[in-house]
Amino acid sequence: MNHSKFRAERILHAYVDGELGKSEKQRMLLRLETDERSRKRVCDLQRTKEWVQFSFEGERALSRKLPDSRRRIWAHGVIRVAASFMLLALAFGAGWIGHTVQQPGDLPVALESIIPQSQHVILHIGESDEARFDALLKKTKKILDEYSAQGVQVEVVTNAGGLDMLRTASSRHVNDIRQLIKRYDNVRFIACSKGLQRLREQGQDVRLIDGVYSDEPAADHLIQRLTEGWTLIKI
Repeated sequence: MNHSKFRAERILHAYVDGELGKSEKQRMLLRLETDERSRKRVCDLQRTKEWVQFSFEGERALSRKLPDSRRRIWAHGVIRVAASFMLLALAFGAGWIGHTVQQPGDLPVALESIIPQSQHVILHIGESDEARFDALLKKTKKILDEYSAQGVQVEVVTNAGGLDMLRTASSRHVNDIRQLIKRYDNVRFIACSKGLQRLREQGQDVRLIDGVYSDEPAADHLIQRLTEGWTLIKI
């Protein structure tokens, strides 16, 4: 993406996030009246942002608010800052091209269409719900059994109440998860580091099942994976 296109994309993101000043917002509204492509892009950005927020209610995603010195970034060529912002812009601005969000009831049809297109799948749960987690484990095993030959990679990401499913003090699925991790080298279980920190501050036991990763916030991990083309299935 060249400089002018990146700047235009950045302004669209700022509009969706409510970061434009009054005059900038007025110019954007006038542009949207006549530019169908920009209107469609704004709709895509808004939908993407709302899905991320919905999927991680209670979590704080990466902040992509620009520093006050944003006008000096390009002039001084601060590559590190620009690169970081590019990553976030791509994450929130993916428009779901190449990224599919499926609900549980859609899974039988979804698997047939998802795997050939995206061999990287995230199953996410944010609730302490035994029935849903049972369904998640069954879906995980189904994907691993049926599509391992195609090189599928699967990640189970938990946050908020979903952390209960991966904590040894609260999970009823310790053995099942251990067996999946032991049997398949193409599956990872991930617990949100921020959620674990909150539980720790509340005096909760945050020990995890052996093999579970917990080195970053769930929202940050999801955003990174979406920029890499992973498919999200919310349970």
